[in-house]
Amino acid sequence: MKAPLLMRALSSEVNLHILSILKSGAFNPRELARILQKDETDISRRLKMLERAGLVEGKWMRIGKKNVKVYSLKVDEIKISFKPTEVIIKTITDESYQIPMFDRKVPNVNVFFGRRAEIEEITSTTARVIFIYGIAGIGKTTLIAKIFNNAFWYQMSELDSFDYLTWQFGLYLNTLGYSLLLDYLRSGGKNERDISELILDGMETTKAEIVIDDIHKCPDNRIIQLFTYLAPRLQKARLVIISREKINLGLKNVMYFHLKGLSAEDAYQLLRYRGIKIRPEKFAEVYHITYGHPLMLLLFAETYKEGEIRIHNFLDFLFNEIYQKLKEDEKVMLQILSIFDEPLEYEEIKTLYKKKNVFTVLYSLVNKGIVEKRGEAYALHDLLKGFAKELVSIDEKEYYMKYINYLLGRKTAKAFIKAFQYAVKLRDEKKVKELIEIRLRKFKRVIQDFPDSYMQILDQIKDNPYVKGELGNIYFQKGLFNKALSLWLEVKDRVEGIHKADVLSSLVDVYIELNEFEKAEKYLKELKKLLTKTQDLEIQLWYYIQLTKFEYYKNNHKNALESAFKELEIVRKLGPYPELESLVLLHVGDIYIGMGMVREGIQYYSQALETAKAYNLTFSEHVSYMELTKAYFILKDYARAIEYGKKAVQYFIKIRNYRRAIDTLAYRCLSYVGLLKLEEAERDAKEMIKIAQTTNYPLAWAGYIFLGIIKESKGEKGDEYLNLGREKLREYPWLYESVMEEVSRVRRDYFDK
Repeated sequence: MKAPLLMRALSSEVNLHILSILKSGAFNPRELARILQKDETDISRRLKMLERAGLVEGKWMRIGKKNVKVYSLKVDEIKISFKPTEVIIKTITDESYQIPMFDRKVPNVNVFFGRRAEIEEITSTTARVIFIYGIAGIGKTTLIAKIFNNAFWYQMSELDSFDYLTWQFGLYLNTLGYSLLLDYLRSGGKNERDISELILDGMETTKAEIVIDDIHKCPDNRIIQLFTYLAPRLQKARLVIISREKINLGLKNVMYFHLKGLSAEDAYQLLRYRGIKIRPEKFAEVYHITYGHPLMLLLFAETYKEGEIRIHNFLDFLFNEIYQKLKEDEKVMLQILSIFDEPLEYEEIKTLYKKKNVFTVLYSLVNKGIVEKRGEAYALHDLLKGFAKELVSIDEKEYYMKYINYLLGRKTAKAFIKAFQYAVKLRDEKKVKELIEIRLRKFKRVIQDFPDSYMQILDQIKDNPYVKGELGNIYFQKGLFNKALSLWLEVKDRVEGIHKADVLSSLVDVYIELNEFEKAEKYLKELKKLLTKTQDLEIQLWYYIQLTKFEYYKNNHKNALESAFKELEIVRKLGPYPELESLVLLHVGDIYIGMGMVREGIQYYSQALETAKAYNLTFSEHVSYMELTKAYFILKDYARAIEYGKKAVQYFIKIRNYRRAIDTLAYRCLSYVGLLKLEEAERDAKEMIKIAQTTNYPLAWAGYIFLGIIKESKGEKGDEYLNLGREKLREYPWLYESVMEEVSRVRRDYFDK
């Protein structure tokens, strides 16, 4: 192992994140890129570097007709010893592997004065939640960064939403060894109560320290509700919240701390540090004007001439004494930073500034106290941003377009959402239309993963017909079918190209969900007509997805199967799309099962399982286990049904997907009955009842019926449970009939014996 290569590999925070995630299993570069919100090409390059360094190993797997490379962690621990004449590197296999941070953005604290009393008060509190508030520039962020310099630091923005923030929590907790929240979110879990409980469990299990900065910018009240939920329940973890305004999170377990200016002694020491020699009476005048405000003191130090104090109005002071003395390049940099809502990373600033002296100019502004460094990003201090915007003489449109193109080049959902935000600022309808097409083709998961952040931006231009189509997609995803339908019907003749195809496909989908098959067929025919005018594979795929669903719901299984195979063909032509390929394979299996061709169904369920495992698609993998449980139950191969059922049930309960947990539990319970393993069957029936009492999911009440049958099989009375099960399922007669049909398979077997 070459020491320089290893040290270079370990010096990258992104590489450390990759190693952390690989600790939980083998991953394909595509899924790693999704989890880390990075470009897949960049992740592949990093994996190859880590492979050369001996830290990971890649293996090729044959999936259908394709070769897929997956990577796993090769070592668990690295020990580096420095000797007088050599560096000795040893790799160790051990169960312990932990990286303390994910995307750590703790602000740098290069200069810090005083605050001894504040530090003592904050560090000595027994409260697990610290809420610190005060005016802009008073030093809240610096103080907390000084105390909690190893915390996970999250900078809130106007774009943040509950769904986006919880993904960041999931990613961070995963690096600490707690994967349940990330698993839940990757599987499509959305229940806010479940998410809150998983965040609490994850923080407590890992004893996490989390800092949320600028909570006053939070646009989503559900985030405040999350912190209100966490506040009284945290016992081992620590949550620190920074705000300009006091927000009530309750009284239990919360310390509210109002930060004010520096003491006169500390303010004087700060000026001395900046090289200012000032007589006591003059300092008293400065302190009276600034109230010990650290940023004001730093800016004063930049312009002070011995014996001169001319500060009467602070904004006039900034204009006359600070801005006018900046170099032209510094003014340009200041103006660029002022037109962006969030801190900009160094590479982003380089793209926008376009001059070679970018580092020198940035360093000068940071040194003057005008710009602050937050992790890897730079920001104009909020106190100065409004002032600087008044001086902007640059073309915002030009810089926004540069930034949009830069962000799109990063090829992540997070960057896409940010790019869309700036397209909306420009009110550029052509660019908005272009970005929606990019979303439809390349960022399909934005609707599933970050619907609220995306909707918040779309709402700003909701009269645009293309935007209305996107809003319809979000409403449909949230189960608001009629709201989605209204929007799609309104814009179907006002959009064109792939956008029209998306609307027509969506209309088919919603009408199938509403069981209005004549209307679904009408729009399916319109979509087919549109298809004849284009060779667009994406549109072809949408058509066959809807055709398969339509034919399947109409019980035309042969036609549905033919269409599903066409889906599969197009998915593979489109390139690596493992999530959809795995889903289509499962649908093919379902159709075969519906046709009574169970072994053929198992063949495709197994292919779906193979694909999901190769790409580490955990949710798809366990859905495949669930379907295999059902298939082997139908074949009366109860032992194999139980084998697959164990894997699926454990996972779905873990991620709180109780619907799929119950579907699998039902087949596993009856499989135990089929093998006369009645104690195990009784445990499953009781687990179903327990979930029913919590969730009221209809099928879960079948646990009473199963328990009654098990009791009778053991020679005990089961009437009470059977009657209770019938009562609970009275509103679902079709479900009761289906349950009894499955029971009859096993009961008949039992009596034959």
